[in-house]
Amino acid sequence: MPRRGRSTTIGKFAKFHQDRRVSEIRVLGELLRRGGHHAPGAAAQPPPDVREVSAAS
Repeated sequence: MPRRGRSTTIGKFAKFHQDRRVSEIRVLGELLRRGGHHAPGAAAQPPPDVREVSAAS
């Protein structure tokens, strides 16, 4: 019977990418909460690129 879940190499890569996606979504949510409601004209500005934000952190 083959191994399943995160004990396999593919499972470890999948967990890494899932964790990264969750982190990027969390960062984007924080940016929207902080900047979206307080800055005038925020709707006219394009949203920041999530990859740039992640690289700066």
